[in-house]
Amino acid sequence: MAKKYTPEEAEKWGWEELVASIGAPAGYIFISIGLALVLLLKPVGWVYLVIGVVATLVMYFVMDPKLRAVSDEYERRQAEFLKHVESISKWEDKDE
Repeated sequence: MAKKYTPEEAEKWGWEELVASIGAPAGYIFISIGLALVLLLKPVGWVYLVIGVVATLVMYFVMDPKLRAVSDEYERRQAEFLKHVESISKWEDKDE
């Protein structure tokens, strides 16, 4: 699942977003229910908790490569922009 994406590929929607859109709410729901049941000392709460953690991990490992590709591109463009702004707004002492 750890595929390398270009920023253009990462912007396109695919099966990864479908997995994330199902996995995110499932993870939150199962973790919430599992934690509540564990606090009530119900053994089935551990099952829900494990299901929630697995759903969250699947979502993370599926979406992280795409998010990293987009983030790296953003950081690169931001650095270029800051260099450009710095070169324009740099003032020099004219007396020297």
